[in-house]
Amino acid sequence: MEHLSLYWRFVQINIKAKTEYRAAFLLTFLSRGVLWSTEFALLWVLLYQFKSIAGWGQYEVMFLYALNLTSYSLAAFFCFHPFTKLPAKIQSGEFDELLTKPLNPMLYLMSREFTASYFSNVTFGLLFIGICLYKLQLALHVWDYLFLVVVLLGGTLIQASAFIYTAIPSFWMVRNNSLINLFMNDFKSFIRYPISIYPASIQVLLTIVVPYAFINFYPAQYFLKKDNFLMFHPSFQYLSIVVGGIMFVGACLLWKFGIKHYHSTGS
Repeated sequence: MEHLSLYWRFVQINIKAKTEYRAAFLLTFLSRGVLWSTEFALLWVLLYQFKSIAGWGQYEVMFLYALNLTSYSLAAFFCFHPFTKLPAKIQSGEFDELLTKPLNPMLYLMSREFTASYFSNVTFGLLFIGICLYKLQLALHVWDYLFLVVVLLGGTLIQASAFIYTAIPSFWMVRNNSLINLFMNDFKSFIRYPISIYPASIQVLLTIVVPYAFINFYPAQYFLKKDNFLMFHPSFQYLSIVVGGIMFVGACLLWKFGIKHYHSTGS
């Protein structure tokens, strides 16, 4: 419990440091807002021309985008800097210094490198979800909003796991940029649109092997009242939190294995 309060203290210090210069923090907030709003608008223009994609309308596809953006941003709060910068820390020897501290290396890294600037991404992601729900005129009840929270939590765990999994090879490989780009950019680009537009092999890949479809495609079926489950069971719409939990536990176990078998670069 004492250590947990210490980790939270690291997060608080990081937030205070980011918000000390309020004008700079506000400009960062607005600039990121403009960036995501522009991408949201471009997607709307694209879909306006085509009207629908595989039976998915404009705001239905944009709902997929909003779920992905929000869960990614929530995960990036704690995981973007700690794990994308891990190769550089290992190469420079800074990670060795971190292992000498009487703290959990992963929690210490995540709390010390907490990225407060992603607050704007989360804000705009939730705003876009609200816009989509309003435009689609969905009659949601209290439990539907609670399920939305669960879906976002599951998506966050999946996104966080991706950050961790792609960082772990750094314990044995000095550079693994290709792996990071493959899992964080290439595969993720598929879920910008309904995976039903892709061949069966891609659908299986995004459901079973790299289960990014549980971030937005399957849970969206619940809110949009669709039955577009392809070759899979309708129960998949409820499994985001289960898949996210399994992936995150697996990532933590693999992280421990990596730490146990880690050999310093000698820098």
